[in-house]
Amino acid sequence: MIIRTRVRTASRTRVQVAGVAAAAALLGLLCAGPVAADPVPVTAVAPPPAQASQDQVEAFFTAYRKARLGTTEDATPAEVRTRFLTPELNQALDAWAAAHTGQDPVFRAPNVPSTWTFASSGADRSHVVVTQSWGDGTTADVTYTVRPADLMITAIADSPAGT
Repeated sequence: MIIRTRVRTASRTRVQVAGVAAAAALLGLLCAGPVAADPVPVTAVAPPPAQASQDQVEAFFTAYRKARLGTTEDATPAEVRTRFLTPELNQALDAWAAAHTGQDPVFRAPNVPSTWTFASSGADRSHVVVTQSWGDGTTADVTYTVRPADLMITAIADSPAGT
């Protein structure tokens, strides 16, 4: 029996794993011996809260940016906001946009940033500061607050909160 250690594609890996599993099952049937009654349960490991919050903000920011640029057919900016933000925050952003004509309520600017970075902050690490940069060299920090229980974004503020 040959087992390859170098994997080239996901489908080949599945075939190899299935082959190894079938061979192991056959050997298990041929060999006499006790069989374990209960398999050891596998538990999923959740990312730490700070990383989960940062991952959620990054997913929202990326999806929203693509929707604003029109580079995705998956969702409009409004649909992206509905998926990641609480209804209360969505209403607050609509009010913010009405008071700041020509500005995007998420980016807090008239156009889409060209680069950005993420950093967790706050005592409970549920705040994520996004430093946005534009082609003209200007930058702005926007702080997102993420509810740990369901990872919904509950607030977006111009200056860091809870730092």
